[in-house]
Amino acid sequence: MKELTRAGICLAYVLAALLVAVNSARAQGLDSLRQVAQSAFDEGRFEEAELSALRGLREAETIDDLAEIPFRVVLGSVYVARNQTGFALAEFRRVIAINPAFDLDPVLTSPKILEVFGTAKREYIEQVLSQPEAYRLPESDAKHQASWRSALLPGWGQQYKQHKVKGAVFSLAQVVTLAAFVAMAIETSNRKDDYLSLHEYDPARLDDRYNSYQSAYRTRNILGYVTLAVYLANYYDALYAPVRSEKK
Repeated sequence: MKELTRAGICLAYVLAALLVAVNSARAQGLDSLRQVAQSAFDEGRFEEAELSALRGLREAETIDDLAEIPFRVVLGSVYVARNQTGFALAEFRRVIAINPAFDLDPVLTSPKILEVFGTAKREYIEQVLSQPEAYRLPESDAKHQASWRSALLPGWGQQYKQHKVKGAVFSLAQVVTLAAFVAMAIETSNRKDDYLSLHEYDPARLDDRYNSYQSAYRTRNILGYVTLAVYLANYYDALYAPVRSEKK
């Protein structure tokens, strides 16, 4: 048993070492591609810089978003140098979307590139500010904000997450079922009073009023369960349904 445990620990160490080595090799490869792309751009070899940046970008996309930034900066710079402002803005906007705090070095970067990058940043900020709050928050925070709203007022959380039709349906369903439950609860109480107020010994009338009361009692309970089901469905939908994607 001890030998198996030692073997398992050794295997885990070997796998961890391999993983570290692979990640280190990938990081070094990305850094080499970045240097090649940047050097090609600095020397005015824009086609080579673009191809190197695109190769690096493909590699970086398999790691994480932050690894994409230096390659997208090179691509944006290449497009500025070629007067392809639309492509440059798209690359710089993607950089800012990945890291809104990112900025270019004003000493090492040409004024023309700084100007296009500044335009991309302003457009990104305007776009973010024009969106509903639910789009600007992380998904988990948006769901939390929606869930307490729907817990307080069914349908409000769905409206917050831009599911406007669904929010209206939940609000209407909750109002209708709650109103029906309250009305039937009042009716049940009235029928119970009618049953208890009968002092004459009349088996037929007693049975009739008792059955009427029992029917109202069962209907009231069913409506109560339906009302609760609508409320819970509304809450869990607000908690777990994704924020509606903004139409492009």
